[in-house]
Amino acid sequence: MTHLRRALPLLLLPVVVTSAACGTESANRPELEARARALGIERDMVYVTDVPGYTLAAQSVGVVGDHGYGAFSSSPGGGMIAIRVDERRGDPVACTDPDTRPATERGSCEQDDESWYRASGTGHEYVFQDGGRVIRLSGDRAGVTRDVLRRAAEHAHQADDRELAGVLPTGGVGPGPVERGDLPADGDGAPQDPFGITAGTSG
Repeated sequence: MTHLRRALPLLLLPVVVTSAACGTESANRPELEARARALGIERDMVYVTDVPGYTLAAQSVGVVGDHGYGAFSSSPGGGMIAIRVDERRGDPVACTDPDTRPATERGSCEQDDESWYRASGTGHEYVFQDGGRVIRLSGDRAGVTRDVLRRAAEHAHQADDRELAGVLPTGGVGPGPVERGDLPADGDGAPQDPFGITAGTSG
């Protein structure tokens, strides 16, 4: 994964993430930063990737944690990939931590080049670090193969200005409530973990 050195929520509707969603729209840096702040997201937390056949769901873009980034992308066949970017708070996958759950509930975790691959229950993910950030690409094992998820991780990178212009919504910039991409649609509750694979991890 040579690209990982450079760059190493729920379903609000069909994240992440495809550069194909980033068209020719342009915006200046102050405007882009304002659009990110309106969602509670730090500009440098926005990452994109390129997965053939997957399209970003603009409605899914939202804040993760204090100022991280989360979104979904989907394919016509029903596959869905989530990207979540947040600050590093330790081992991003906690593979070395003892798993005290019953054997039938335990997942697997292994290093794959410069990232980590984790699988548990019906979900799986690739995780890697880039500076002080942890980037997760996750999906349902029935709808997203490991090869597709690996490609998403290999091509994940911090968004440039053109990509930011295509990812960040243009409406609602300014004061007002933030619609988080990882919170339940109704009522109160903790951030969503749609694929059930990040519980017990740090980052």
